[in-house]
Amino acid sequence: MSNTQKSRTYDGHYPHIFNECRIGSITLPNRTVFPAWQLNYANTDGTVSEKLMKFHTDLAHGGCGLIFTGAAVVSADGIPFDRVMRVDTNSTIPGLKKLFSAIKTQGTVPGIQLVHYGRQSSTAVSGNVLMAPSAIPCPVMSLYDPQYGVREMTMEDIGAIRQAFIAAAERSAEAGAQVVEVHACHGYLLNEFLSPYSNKRTDAYGGSVENRARLIVEIVSGIRYRLKDAVAISLRVSGDEFVVDGLKPADFALFVPLFEKAGIDMLNVAAGVYESMERIVPPKKLGIAPHVHIPAEIKRYTHVPVCAVGSILSLETAESIISSGKADLCALGRAQMADPALVRKSGEGKEAEIRKCKHCNSCTFWTTGDPEVYCSVNPDYQKPV
Repeated sequence: MSNTQKSRTYDGHYPHIFNECRIGSITLPNRTVFPAWQLNYANTDGTVSEKLMKFHTDLAHGGCGLIFTGAAVVSADGIPFDRVMRVDTNSTIPGLKKLFSAIKTQGTVPGIQLVHYGRQSSTAVSGNVLMAPSAIPCPVMSLYDPQYGVREMTMEDIGAIRQAFIAAAERSAEAGAQVVEVHACHGYLLNEFLSPYSNKRTDAYGGSVENRARLIVEIVSGIRYRLKDAVAISLRVSGDEFVVDGLKPADFALFVPLFEKAGIDMLNVAAGVYESMERIVPPKKLGIAPHVHIPAEIKRYTHVPVCAVGSILSLETAESIISSGKADLCALGRAQMADPALVRKSGEGKEAEIRKCKHCNSCTFWTTGDPEVYCSVNPDYQKPV
């Protein structure tokens, strides 16, 4: 443990939060997580910009235990916005090296989330007809993208995407990422395979639990085979899609053993797809931590640490969740956007100094029509007048 990490034990303040957590071969200095967020802060070629660097290094300096950078796309055929992080070519590695090194210098564990947006991408931005397990248009994106088109993936497509995820993980490890997260959540491509709501295939990648989980299992096992214990592998899932015929927490009693056998070290449990957007980024009307029952149930099915997320706006709430055994880690996104030093200030008993999230969701640029993430209370990221 580095001197920086030792200084963050914060005796007497939130003892469960400030307890180390082992994820595979990696030890986290505490149990706070920043979830990967599509900020649209990258350069137009997907490389790390100065703004992206500042955002994440501020979080690290502020005491967060594990920072997932991203969401980083693994293939150019599914880019939804003009300034997304990318890890689909070797040209992204130098910038990622600087970013991960800067995070690690602060005693924080650097992670990256790997994603393909599938049918929830944009034909207008990517220039491609979108790929999905089944040729079913996204009910949301198809309304907003005048060029929207989607097709069913062939076996060759599936093989290419499998290799794209594995290659992206290799690039990430080369750049210094200690945790790699496979994004199978929020209705994106791997979630689309997992869910009977979006997967109507009748071949080896559709139908049964094993078939719908097959691509994720192949990707995770492929990353584990290539990288051994050089990285910890996290899997992010929508524990409840909140749509008719969608995934529910009980479904993971069958999925989790497959994922564990493939090699995951952590489950990051969120909720929702684009059709249930308020569950992806819960608004104020849903209250504090409205989805904590979902990771709590899924935790019963797994042997790896489970992370809870969704309107967890303070370390007091996070401490309660972890101390009650509902999760092993807590991700605070909007709260740390509002004040990147939230973790450190809370640990020092300086909650009165925290710049609190207003729970207004003005930071969700994909719902507001803004070009990038803004924050109504953080002066570094406020919307220009």
